[in-house]
Amino acid sequence: MEALMQNLREYSYNENSNNYTIAIQPIVDSNLKHIADELLYRANDTSFSADISDDVQATARACAVAIYEIGIDSLCGQRQLFINASHQWLTDPDLQGLPADQIVIEVLEDTPATDKVIDSLKHLKQQGYTIALDDFILNESSEKLLPYCDIVKIDISTPVNTLLVSRLISQGFTLLAERVETQADFKACQLMGFTLFQGYFYEKPKTQPSSSIRRTASRANQLQLLASLYKERTNLSDIADLIIRDPYLLSATFKRANSADKGSRKPATRLINCLQMIGIRELRTLVSILMLASNSPASRLNLINGLTRGFTCERIAEQRNQDGQEGFIVGLFSLMPTILEIDLGTLLQEVRLGRAIEKALTVKEGSLGRLLKDVQAAEGGEPPKHFPTDTLLKAAAQARALIDAHGVC
Repeated sequence: MEALMQNLREYSYNENSNNYTIAIQPIVDSNLKHIADELLYRANDTSFSADISDDVQATARACAVAIYEIGIDSLCGQRQLFINASHQWLTDPDLQGLPADQIVIEVLEDTPATDKVIDSLKHLKQQGYTIALDDFILNESSEKLLPYCDIVKIDISTPVNTLLVSRLISQGFTLLAERVETQADFKACQLMGFTLFQGYFYEKPKTQPSSSIRRTASRANQLQLLASLYKERTNLSDIADLIIRDPYLLSATFKRANSADKGSRKPATRLINCLQMIGIRELRTLVSILMLASNSPASRLNLINGLTRGFTCERIAEQRNQDGQEGFIVGLFSLMPTILEIDLGTLLQEVRLGRAIEKALTVKEGSLGRLLKDVQAAEGGEPPKHFPTDTLLKAAAQARALIDAHGVC
């Protein structure tokens, strides 16, 4: 939490800061089988290097794109994903809710071996994470971190201490050679006992295009949401009410809940179900990461319009004995392309909402499609029969009150 609050205090919005994306670089084994990827931050899609001024924010942004925008299953399938973790990241429990079976925590080389860091590494190991030490050079601090790691990464662009390599192998560590530039380098590293390899000899980092325009609600709303996640008795309904005010977070929540590693055969179409699938621990991480990524404010008017349609669809759905939450999602997501500045086709590729909701959004078929058509007709001044005349006014008042009460920009 300390790292999160410090970043919020120091945050200053820059209009061009939302163009960030990621690159990934393959990690291969001795048979050149692609088994993992390293996640790399890029300030924009034309950058060839990280250009990092804040380690915590860079990792938060990279994780936000990889896990909550693209989706880890779409990005690297079943392969492991190495993420860089600074001292602040390691010691902030809010950031330790990533999928442990697929994430490798890569401890940066300048991380001090403080008691707090060591305790954090012990906790991460207990949670099932694989730990790697980046750019390993033997010194007093790195020696203390060794017992808590599984993989040691060594930069072979500088002379390699072969005695150290032999010692680490004899102690059971997996050695990863980084900056392997040529086939000759690869073969030399194999002979030394390295079993994992990363470098231009196999592939340069590939920048990943991200179509998401990052719009989010106010920091006040985000802080209230984070506070709600830490209440002694967490109320998922209250959390859902806060999440629906933030289109970027709402989209990320649905995407994460319906990702392949969550194992759901049928897409979750109700927000409460999504929250139950993700769980409180990862929800805290998701919210913290998106806050640290410093996304820009949502358009107030577009968000009010989206919430108004969502609340209208919810009310009419309940009147028709349909699922109110599904009605709300259909209404809000029908305007999500405008709110997020992304086309509907791309949005539906990124977020699994289930066939019924997708059909309603694309071709307005099924009971949810008829619901959406009726609400849109009412918005155009031609409400269908038995459509309560004050529904739109009540929904609009509810939307405006929600926005005004929580200071959404």
